[in-house]
Amino acid sequence: MEKHLAQIWDAIVTFAGGLTPAALGALVAVSYEKGLTWADRFTQFAVGVCVSYFTTRVIGALWPLDPFVMQGVSFSVGMIAFKSAPRFISSAADVIGSLPAFLRDRILNLIPGRKDR
Repeated sequence: MEKHLAQIWDAIVTFAGGLTPAALGALVAVSYEKGLTWADRFTQFAVGVCVSYFTTRVIGALWPLDPFVMQGVSFSVGMIAFKSAPRFISSAADVIGSLPAFLRDRILNLIPGRKDR
């Protein structure tokens, strides 16, 4: 049983160590925002941590960087993530919303004999 607890503890420490730079970056960014409610602050903090954590993992998978550099990247992305995430979501929603019309036009243009090509 102690062996399993030690493994669980190691997993928790590793996970927390990976999230710490992202959390600190998001915390610094949220602390400079004025006029936010506590719910807004928590939401922006959570978005900053999540985006930073997953972005850093992707960057780490693509380029083998030193762990110290990856922590710096994680901190920086955590600082800017909550500002860029709403714009990204809005842009992605616009693109996905226009996708059915784009596909319809592409498919209809493949039909031979159409006069409005």
